[in-house]
Amino acid sequence: MAQIVVIGLGRFGFHVARELHAAQHEVLAIDVDADVVQRVRNHSSRAVVLDARDAERLAALGLSHFDAAVVSLGELVDVSCLVALHLKELKVPKIVTKAGSEDHGKLLRLIGADEVIFPERESAERLAYRLTSADLLQHLPLGEGISIDEIAPGDEMTGKTLAELALPRRFNVQVLAVRDALTGQLRANPGALFRVKDSDSLLVVGDDPSLAKLRRI
Repeated sequence: MAQIVVIGLGRFGFHVARELHAAQHEVLAIDVDADVVQRVRNHSSRAVVLDARDAERLAALGLSHFDAAVVSLGELVDVSCLVALHLKELKVPKIVTKAGSEDHGKLLRLIGADEVIFPERESAERLAYRLTSADLLQHLPLGEGISIDEIAPGDEMTGKTLAELALPRRFNVQVLAVRDALTGQLRANPGALFRVKDSDSLLVVGDDPSLAKLRRI
């Protein structure tokens, strides 16, 4: 069980806190708005009304013992940067920050944020991939041009074993798992003798050009 602090409980921060708590992690939720904090109490281990710009009060929470911090303060560039700086000085091991623009993201990285996310842009990219690829069910960018795609097998794949398909050799991608759409069962690391059915979807990882090539067959 990880200990994670979520600072800023707008729509994104609230959902992050709720999902982490549902996954049985210890979640400390922080926001300056008492009404917002009240709404998240049932979806966190502890919820605190606090202006995170106050370095002394932030330090009093013992955040150095936490595993990670998520900073979701919307378009408040100066506030999110200051909070990220405080967290860095408190030696929080992993700092994930939400950014509203590329410049905002650059500032956060300079301060020392370990990961900067752009939720709206990333959601739009995944939607664009799905809309333009009929056989693409999910798209998850991992960074540096590497992604995980969930694809529906075409006629060329159906009925063949993974050994016969030879996807690593032909397309430079690896099959991580196979999902059966009828049962919902997920089979991780399927062997070379696994035979692909028309009800299966394949979770594959590779560089984006290779994945695009695979989707064209």
